Order: sequence, then structure tokens, then C-alpha cells
Amino acid sequence: MTGIVSRSRQEGRQEGRQEGRRQAAAQTLLRLIERKFGPEAREASRARVERVAVGELEMWLDRILDAECVEDVFGTG
Repeated sequence: MTGIVSRSRQEGRQEGRQEGRRQAAAQTLLRLIERKFGPEAREASRARVERVAVGELEMWLDRILDAECVEDVFGTG
């Protein structure tokens, strides 16, 4: 029984760390979008940014460096 509880706690901590990474990446991306394209672009992008996994957020963070418009960040431009 102790092993099950320990494993559950470890999985919970891991999920918490993953969610923390996702939230940090989302906040960073939204901040960069605002700096580069303005507050309107940030608000227009918020729902999209807040619902994706960390891997996609990291890809978008890489794209923002070369993006000429916010759509380029998401690969739709």
C-alpha cells in the first residue's frame, strides 16, 4: 500500500511540474507577442496559447524570433 501512495505522490508532483512548465511557457509567449505585436495581438492569442501542450508552446517561442506577424508564430501565416 505504501508503494502505491508513494507512486501516486510522485506522479502528482511530476504532473505539477509539467503544468508549471506549460504555464511559464504560455506566459512568456504572451509577453513576447505583446512586446512584438501589441496588446491586441496578446489578447487575441490568449485562448489559443492557454490550451496547448508545452511542446507546441516551445515551438511557437522559437518561431516568434523570425515572425513578421502573429500568424507566423502559430504557423498560419
